[in-house]
Amino acid sequence: MNTFMNLFAIFVVFIQIQISLSQSVQSPPEPNLIQQLCKRNRYQTLCISTLNDDPRSKTSNLKGLASISIDATTKKVNGTLQYYVGVLRTITDRALFEMYGTCIEEYGAAIDRFLPAAVANLKAKKYSETMSNMKDVVAKPVNCDAQFPTTGSPVAARNKVVHDIADMTGDIIKTFVN
Repeated sequence: MNTFMNLFAIFVVFIQIQISLSQSVQSPPEPNLIQQLCKRNRYQTLCISTLNDDPRSKTSNLKGLASISIDATTKKVNGTLQYYVGVLRTITDRALFEMYGTCIEEYGAAIDRFLPAAVANLKAKKYSETMSNMKDVVAKPVNCDAQFPTTGSPVAARNKVVHDIADMTGDIIKTFVN
């Protein structure tokens, strides 16, 4: 009887270890998911590099990659916003002050409203609303550029980077809508 109890105890421990191991191992992502997703994106190179730069992408499914893309967009928008705030502190010209001020308002709205809403809507599987949020974010750099009447404006290059990553994220979200 004592031998039976020992064997039973070993068996229970073995089962517990197996359960523990099976729960800790994540299923690997679909092969080439990033390449498949980005192949349909208008910003293919940017899409691949953005997603591959985030270590979470190695174990992410499609929804996880969309979340990573929104996070990357948020970082770019926030970085550009912080840059414009820094520039605004050095400006003495009233007209330039107003132009940069409008850019700060536009980017602030993206950070405070539209990007958090995109994250929440993606989590809630409200993909059409997420698309709408991303369209609003894509419009912010365009609205900022419109403040500067000359070609070759001092904000054009930064705004293009933000526009492109936001638009790329919109393309990723479209895969859920279509």
